[in-house]
Amino acid sequence: MQNRRMFLTGLFAAAALRPQDAKPNLAGHWVMNASKSTGRNPKACEETIEFKDPSLTITSVTEDARGQTKGFLKLDTTGRESVNDVNGAEFHSKSHWEGGKLVTVVTGDRGLSLTEVRSLSADGKVQTVESYMGATRSGSPMATRVMEKQ
Repeated sequence: MQNRRMFLTGLFAAAALRPQDAKPNLAGHWVMNASKSTGRNPKACEETIEFKDPSLTITSVTEDARGQTKGFLKLDTTGRESVNDVNGAEFHSKSHWEGGKLVTVVTGDRGLSLTEVRSLSADGKVQTVESYMGATRSGSPMATRVMEKQ
């Protein structure tokens, strides 16, 4: 009976620590692989992410037809609202974990919404960023950005 109880305790503990339930560490320097990305993405994108739960900051450099843009976002992964200034416009966001995915809903000062879902490959070398129009995810993402860790 004692062995069975120890086995079940170990089994429940292992189930509680399943990798899909863990918060992935998105920290690092990431570069977009344009050939693997789909939808409306910039021509080039690099992000440096710092993650000290619950604070996540993203410093980015993107390039599109209008030129190069630098950005800085600070997110709170507990669902609390974050306010960021992006090129003179105010954006409000709320981020939370859904299993191993970080879901962020962003609302601009003109009322438009975007949902971004970040996930990490099992080996931690590829981050996938899916973007959806609106405050909910429905259908296919309008863009999928594949970022490789450098």
